[in-house]
Amino acid sequence: MFKCASKKIAKAKRTITQVIGEGPVDSAVVADVLASQAEMMEEQAGQSQPTIALVAHEDMNGMMRHFVEIHREQLKVFQLVGTSSTCNMLRELGLDALGETKSGPLGGDQEVGAMICQGNLQAVFFFRDPLSSHANIADIEALCRLADCYQVYQCTNYRSASAVLSFMYKRHLKRVGGCSRGSVMMPAGVTNLADFVQSEYQKTRSAALAKA
Repeated sequence: MFKCASKKIAKAKRTITQVIGEGPVDSAVVADVLASQAEMMEEQAGQSQPTIALVAHEDMNGMMRHFVEIHREQLKVFQLVGTSSTCNMLRELGLDALGETKSGPLGGDQEVGAMICQGNLQAVFFFRDPLSSHANIADIEALCRLADCYQVYQCTNYRSASAVLSFMYKRHLKRVGGCSRGSVMMPAGVTNLADFVQSEYQKTRSAALAKA
């Protein structure tokens, strides 16, 4: 249903699987896999039609519907994914849904996280209910951690989602118009945000493996 990871990432994953089967994991191979995933995410950020996941807790479904109604024209230029109920709402409002996930408690958050890891998702608009407890809180936290790890846009309320969507929409129009500039202004000396975030972990992991 969703696009597969790039051939480069698939090859790297096959390589690390082979290494794991033979014994201790080579830190250089692990670093290569992470770097490949980060590179893929950066490439996907510049694709012609980025993908956004729309997720909302039950008591926030009304706000998500209002968000889609207000931003319908902007959302039209993106590929959209979400749970079955969210996708039904999108279709009711005249928008297409690329694919559906299960509800959060049944693994939907993990499905969205997997899409991030595979480079198939550029933004997550997750309207979380801040006033209720959630049985799948571990999955929610894991999803948010992956969004940070791979540096995809992550918004947990209406106001931030509206601002980010507006920014993404403007960047999309510029890309369609021939502007090749990236989706955000990078810090000096940084060419890949996900790679920058993961680099310190890679160094620490390599050092730990060297001592083992």
